[in-house]
Amino acid sequence: MAPPTHTRRHSRTPDRQLQKHLEGLYLSVTPSVVAIESHFLGSKNWDLQEPVRHKTGVFVSPTTIVTSADVVGRVLAEKPADKCCAAAALHRSYIAHNFAITRDTHQPLRTNVLAVCFSHDVAVLEVVDVPPEGTWFTPCSIAKSPPEKGGVVMGAVHLADMQFGMMPGHVRAVGEKTVKSKAPWPLDDGSGWVEFDNRQFYGGYPRSWSDLFTSKEAITGIRPPLTGSPLFNGDGEFFGVASWGVTEKGTQHSVTYGASLLQIMAALEYAKNKKPDDPIVMDTWIQG
Repeated sequence: MAPPTHTRRHSRTPDRQLQKHLEGLYLSVTPSVVAIESHFLGSKNWDLQEPVRHKTGVFVSPTTIVTSADVVGRVLAEKPADKCCAAAALHRSYIAHNFAITRDTHQPLRTNVLAVCFSHDVAVLEVVDVPPEGTWFTPCSIAKSPPEKGGVVMGAVHLADMQFGMMPGHVRAVGEKTVKSKAPWPLDDGSGWVEFDNRQFYGGYPRSWSDLFTSKEAITGIRPPLTGSPLFNGDGEFFGVASWGVTEKGTQHSVTYGASLLQIMAALEYAKNKKPDDPIVMDTWIQG
């Protein structure tokens, strides 16, 4: 993969020129953004408070969508039948019934999951229903290299009832962390996450929070509403998927982590080349 590209920066104060740029950027990527509705059915999912999830994805081809693995499925730990192996839990996956909802007709379209990696939180879906006449999907532009630290990042998120919004922020780090944090299970803590913030925006200059995150222990992350949302750089190119985040207790200071471009491309390559008998789940530690 190519080295990080130089990303757009702006003045420290988000002035009108920057606001216009962000609005134009949002409008340019909107045609590729899609709502994902996931139904977690059956007795295995009775523990879920929300068995239907409403999240976001992005078209990378006319029929292919990328989103978070957490949006389309989950990993379940089962006790082995053999008591002598009680210490080793079996891990199995559950794939939800996932629908892509068109922005113009609001009609759910069935999808098949082509590939999913729970460790790196990436999923690749294919729309299998024929869309309504006059409806088409515009794929996004995929970045050729990771974002640059300090660059502008914009998340496009499905808020509710087919209403979408943008969340601008800064790339704080790529492949490392600037705060003490730990990815929640079943994510790989060393996956090369893209760290970004979207609470306070200064036009491409991330705030140093070393004096604000005072916890001596690593904060275990949680799933924010942004999970599954595509991340775009200042040129409107797709480079990541929002995954998990941390907020220090008693404060509003938070950072979010996204699946990296490397892991997204790996999942797309797996989906493209896998044989009919190959598993959908890429994680070898998951039995099925």
